[in-house]
Amino acid sequence: MTKGPLDGIRVVDLTRIFSGPICGRVLADLGADVVKVEPPAGDLTRPVPPLDDDGIGPTFSHMNAGKRNICVDLKADGGPGVVAALADRADVLLENYRPGVMARYGLSYEELSARNPRLVFCSITGFGQTGPWSDRKAHAPLMHAEAGTIELAARLRGGEPLQEIHQHGDLYAGFLSVSAVLAALYQREHTGTGQQLDIAMAETLIYANDQAGNDLSGYDGPREFDTWNYAVVHAADGQAVSLVGNPQRLLPRWVAALGGDPAACPENPTQEEAVAILRELAAGFATHADLATAVEGLRLPAVRIGSVAELAATDWAQDRGLIAEIRPGVPVPAKPFAMGGASIGVTPRSARLGEDTRSILSDDLGLSTYEIAELIQHGAVQTAD
Repeated sequence: MTKGPLDGIRVVDLTRIFSGPICGRVLADLGADVVKVEPPAGDLTRPVPPLDDDGIGPTFSHMNAGKRNICVDLKADGGPGVVAALADRADVLLENYRPGVMARYGLSYEELSARNPRLVFCSITGFGQTGPWSDRKAHAPLMHAEAGTIELAARLRGGEPLQEIHQHGDLYAGFLSVSAVLAALYQREHTGTGQQLDIAMAETLIYANDQAGNDLSGYDGPREFDTWNYAVVHAADGQAVSLVGNPQRLLPRWVAALGGDPAACPENPTQEEAVAILRELAAGFATHADLATAVEGLRLPAVRIGSVAELAATDWAQDRGLIAEIRPGVPVPAKPFAMGGASIGVTPRSARLGEDTRSILSDDLGLSTYEIAELIQHGAVQTAD
């Protein structure tokens, strides 16, 4: 296999939690050399259990697999200088601090690009670098409340607002940041210079909202892809089964499949009426231990509702290489996609805090043993040993 498509690209990753780290993780999976710059307190995801003997768990590993690690205290004398030196040699810098924090340490885009004009400087915040809301705090649950994610789900389901399980605000911003970084690197090939990328979580949530067009236009009628109303029934073994399809449109076919009389179906049933009828019929049909298979035999889509772990244990997952164990007992998703002409995917490594501090300072920055010892003594950097 060939090298990764981003082989030779150097990335300095100052981000924390999810939005920036997942961006850095994808770039690393694509072959970039990503150096995570972590504060002495560590990324907030480091102590998330379950932890192995090195204090590293799957949450941190998922977001930071394949990255080298240097521990730098930006508040200590010499700390910002280490980051600036790394940026001098980098193609990309990722940061998700609030606007103004990087400038406070002398690490703003203007300052770093003056030293390295080819630098692509990617900033991820809640509401962007400009505008009246740029200083507002932004965590994914806050963004879900602000950007309509919670409200829309409650309104369409006719229920009470509930917080999201997944960190959509962070992850959408991180994945779209990958696209922005790749576009900037491509443009740099033509212009010779980098640029600052301004990624706002609120914008990415709206951009990735497939229902945004309806809400923005003021439309409040029936929705074409109303997947939130697909019926869920249960087999004899208690396993939940999703009947995939609009229950209003498919009601006569579902009723026939479940042993009922399609001629008895009401005309133009509401979503609630259709689902209630299907559940009542499915209760009698649930003598089948595997309701999904039984209904699939009648050429209607249905699937047992399973977990991530159950999918990962399938032959399909094994064939695709869905999961990789990068540390003993620490499985993570292996790659974002497959490429026929390049080798991509997770590097089987999840670094301890400061594990690569010495080697990065000596090999990447060319510092002497004495200079490294001085930085350690002053608290500017820390090592894992």
